[in-house]
Amino acid sequence: MPAATSPFSDAVRSHDWPRYLATQFAPEHKRADLLTLYAFDAEIDRICQKASDPLPGEIRLQWWREVLQGERVDEGKSHPLAVAMLDLIHAHRLPLDAFDRYFEAQTFALYHDAFPDTVALEAWCGETSSAFIQMAAVTLDPEAAKIAAEAAGHGGVALAISHILSRLPQTRARGQCWLPADLLSACGLDRESFVAGDDAVAMARASPAMAELGLEHFAKFKALTTHIAKSVKPAFLPVFVAPLLLQRIAADPANAHQTPPAISQLRKFAAVAFAAIR
Repeated sequence: MPAATSPFSDAVRSHDWPRYLATQFAPEHKRADLLTLYAFDAEIDRICQKASDPLPGEIRLQWWREVLQGERVDEGKSHPLAVAMLDLIHAHRLPLDAFDRYFEAQTFALYHDAFPDTVALEAWCGETSSAFIQMAAVTLDPEAAKIAAEAAGHGGVALAISHILSRLPQTRARGQCWLPADLLSACGLDRESFVAGDDAVAMARASPAMAELGLEHFAKFKALTTHIAKSVKPAFLPVFVAPLLLQRIAADPANAHQTPPAISQLRKFAAVAFAAIR
């Protein structure tokens, strides 16, 4: 089914334009599958972002988990995205255990707990962002996806960190801290002082330290791009948007925790398109 006829095109385009753009470089008969996968991730992200209290969010995430496990057959049949996801999982043999780990990670996102260390942050990125890059690659070409798994790992961490930094004003306003405790400590902060944001000097160290972590993973990803086959390349194209934000924050950190730099749609388009054609 061409992307233009997918019922999820608008949802993906409005939520994550680089992902939508990347689907346009995929084979036409694969675009609807990628849009289904990305629309599902967007739906879960919206649940986590809009939940003012963790409990309703957990209930909704559990509903989705049970739908994908086949435990809510009748309810799932009345939900177009649920039907499409079940078809996608079946058609491409996507692993249900990866979705279980994804739901566990997204449940953590509903609470105000900080990551205990950088390793925990990287693991969370791996179970969310990296996992979806890999599942998109499997959807495109399962054999080639195996070879590109390490690239998906590093690329997903870089992309997730860029998303985290782009949302700092909103998450801090909700009392959430997405920076790991060891990184905060190295900058002279803890979870409470980061959310309060009273120490301008320390805050100006924290965002670029997080950005540098993302750039380290992007560099590792870029070094592995020779292992990415043309058949799965569209799954990785959104990663090339990540350094646009990360580099700006690293270069000009003063207000990143209050007003992250805005990246124009044109620059995002150029990053994805250049990566697609080079």
